[in-house]
Amino acid sequence: MKRALSILMATAAIALVPTTSMAQTENPRGVYKLMAQTDKNGNLSRDTYDGYKICTDSITLMFTVQGCIYYLSNMDDEIFNYTGEEPDAHNATAMRIFNSDAEHFTLKWWNNKSSSLYFPYKDWCTEYYESGKYSERAKEILDALMLPAATDSRMPIIGAWRMVGMMDELRDAKKQLRKLYESPPQRDYNYLLLTPYKAVMFGGAGGSIEPIAYEKKGKRIRIGSEFYAEEESITWLGKDCFAREVHLDYRTDYQIWERVSSETPLFNRIASQFIRKTHQVAVWE
Repeated sequence: MKRALSILMATAAIALVPTTSMAQTENPRGVYKLMAQTDKNGNLSRDTYDGYKICTDSITLMFTVQGCIYYLSNMDDEIFNYTGEEPDAHNATAMRIFNSDAEHFTLKWWNNKSSSLYFPYKDWCTEYYESGKYSERAKEILDALMLPAATDSRMPIIGAWRMVGMMDELRDAKKQLRKLYESPPQRDYNYLLLTPYKAVMFGGAGGSIEPIAYEKKGKRIRIGSEFYAEEESITWLGKDCFAREVHLDYRTDYQIWERVSSETPLFNRIASQFIRKTHQVAVWE
């Protein structure tokens, strides 16, 4: 994971791992796992969900994992910088970040939105985060998203892809493809990372990680577990573009995917979409 973060830092031109010090007054930068929080009764609870903060100079993203599904959001809507534990003189309920360095930080925020299983309503919520800690599934997903995508000349479908559009049939596919490329570029893309054994998908605010098997040199793929899997046909429209057959109700459509550079981790591309939505300026791609 440290290698993933260093690649992300270099590509995105942001400092994710600050130099350590004893002051614990640094801005948190990197990936931190939620280790504990105060419950509704004010007691310390370690029975938390599998949640993480991805803290950068450009954006703070919340990353959560539930089974094979993961979610990404910009729910905090601000950059995490050290504030100290004392209240803000101009905003008594402003978020506070303290005891902060490369290894951990404490987040204290006022919940005026809603009551939930984890967060007391109209009260302070205190969360404790540590870096270098991951569940097995979270690490698997983050490594896939943050490391450059592997490629395999013997199995060209392995790599990183983004969906550029849909077709309802493949008749005159090359002509339809030209029309897709002549259309205004999308601001947000769905992404697909294919490895020899896993398929990592992202769309909108999250995605999934599933086992994958390839047949006929990638002309058919089987995504899913032994209990439920979908077999899909792949039609190549060019060296770096394929149509993926999908079945919706009683109809068949085709998702059109184009290869993206394997040198830029998919996380950088995904994060740039969140940044654009919050009107922040960063050149990641």
